[in-house]
Amino acid sequence: METTDDGYTEWSHWQWFGKGPKHDPDEFLENGQRDIASVFYPLIGPYDGRDPAVLEYHLLSARAAGIEGFIVDWYGPNTYSDETFKTLLDMAETLGMQVAICLEEKAFFPPYSKANSREEALAEAARHIRYIQETYTQSPAYLHQEGLPVFYVFLGHEEGRLGPNTLSPEEIRELMNAVEPPLPFLFRPHWDPAYAETTDGAFAWCGDPEYRDWFYRTAEDQLSGNTISTFTGVASPGFDDSGVWGWGNGPRFRDRRDGEEYRENWREILVANPPAVQIVTWNDFEEGTTIEPAREYGFTYLDMTESFIAEYTGRPADLSDNDAAYLLYQLRMHLRINPDASLSGQLNAQREAWVNGAPPPVEAWREQTQSLLQHP
Repeated sequence: METTDDGYTEWSHWQWFGKGPKHDPDEFLENGQRDIASVFYPLIGPYDGRDPAVLEYHLLSARAAGIEGFIVDWYGPNTYSDETFKTLLDMAETLGMQVAICLEEKAFFPPYSKANSREEALAEAARHIRYIQETYTQSPAYLHQEGLPVFYVFLGHEEGRLGPNTLSPEEIRELMNAVEPPLPFLFRPHWDPAYAETTDGAFAWCGDPEYRDWFYRTAEDQLSGNTISTFTGVASPGFDDSGVWGWGNGPRFRDRRDGEEYRENWREILVANPPAVQIVTWNDFEEGTTIEPAREYGFTYLDMTESFIAEYTGRPADLSDNDAAYLLYQLRMHLRINPDASLSGQLNAQREAWVNGAPPPVEAWREQTQSLLQHP
């Protein structure tokens, strides 16, 4: 979301003007909510992902539930996703969280890039990786595996005028020769033996039980055979991209079944015991895979996540602080309209104490919030 100098609001991910029903956040529905391109509505309403208060809310909410970091979809230097990642990385350093980048293979190819050949697309990929190495991976908040900066790769499925929007194993070898050490620790989705020599780890994506069973069995075999160094399991609550009409191709749907889909994913994780788990996703509202608190389901998925993480890691579960970041966010929003240096300093000190191990002052923040709502 961005407001231009002439007052126009560019809603980016929240709007949809393609095939299927239009969604314009400048219009309001009968329930008072903006008409966004999602089947779920964020608890804090549609937001700008570059807003430090929003990122603080995201990271602290995730941290309270036992999530250790975020993997961020990234489309290249000087894009909206790059601006967001800069602020997110700074906030992750402050809050003791980890973040990593997921490269989009399609971003190396037209129309995302100006490449006129596969050689130029490969050069674009190298430019992306070198930029991340020079700009981000030195941060203590950037995720590393075996001493190497972690890069996830989301496959480009489309066929373009340069051929498949996916790098071949030979092209990935060439790419790794074109960038400086330390080389990325690469995670690719699923498992493809053709990429065995160019991939360090594999990750599962959302799918049906048969897919997940195949992935866990295959990944464990590859790990035992030293073909990959590690793999990441998946916990996904469901899928519904009807807000963007399946990106113009017709909506796709995987029923949440009142949370049973998510519980089923986690029960499989507890049996397979993968080295790490990726939640798919925190806040992809367009595809309806969110666990970020939303008006339709509140903190339900955050609470479920913490309970399952407790079983997976042995970390004690305490659901009482899962709304603390939301309360803090409400107070931050009040301060934007009604500046108060004393309250701002108090909140910063309380947040720092929370990050350093003290329990958040949930009841105090709740009382402050209720008081401000009654007497703004």
